[in-house]
Formats: sequence, C-alpha cells, structure tokens
Amino acid sequence: MNQKTVLQKIAKNELTAYEAYNELYPEKKTKIGKRAFFIKMRVKIPEEGRGLNTFLRILFAIPIPIMFARMGIRLGQRFIKSDEVDFKEISRLLKYSKNTQISVESSDALVDIKIM
Repeated sequence: MNQKTVLQKIAKNELTAYEAYNELYPEKKTKIGKRAFFIKMRVKIPEEGRGLNTFLRILFAIPIPIMFARMGIRLGQRFIKSDEVDFKEISRLLKYSKNTQISVESSDALVDIKIM
C-alpha cells in the first residue's frame, strides 16, 4: 500500500496510527544462519608448563558436539545469577552460527573457538 492511500484512510478514521505504520513498514523476515554441529577449541596457557598445555590439547582434540555445549550453557545458567545475560538467546545463537571463529587473547590464556 502506498503512502497516499494510507494517509487517506487515516483521514477517514479507517486506520489507526499503529495500523498505518504496520501497513507502510511491514516486518521483514530475518534470515537464519546455517545450523552448527560441532565446536572445536584450542586453549593455551603460556605461564603454565608444557604438561598442562598438552593435557588441554588432548582434552579438546576432538570437536565437541553442539548439543553438549548447549547443555553446558543451561548448566551454567543455574550458577550464574544475572539479569543482563540471556542464556536462551545465547543458546539459540550458538545453534545457528556455523563458520564462526572466536579468538580471545589475554595475558592469562589464548583461546580459539571454531564453530562448525
């Protein structure tokens, strides 16, 4: 519907302002990303010895299924009491975030996460 007809309907009291807005600007459908199945992690702690870094490399050698990561988020929700973090939204975003890479570098550790 074009602007002129919407304005005419508003003038005749056939439409409210809210309905007119919805007519002029309909909601666009958001495109959902590709579904992820695995998470591959690499963790390195420079200050620790070679033994701990080898253990972490062996622990995260096999990609983790996304189902276990989402279960971990739900489990973490029980222990973290915060209104600022929406765990359901994080879980949904994790499910549809294929081909995402996250790199965290700090003075304590280096973490690389690849979602496949």
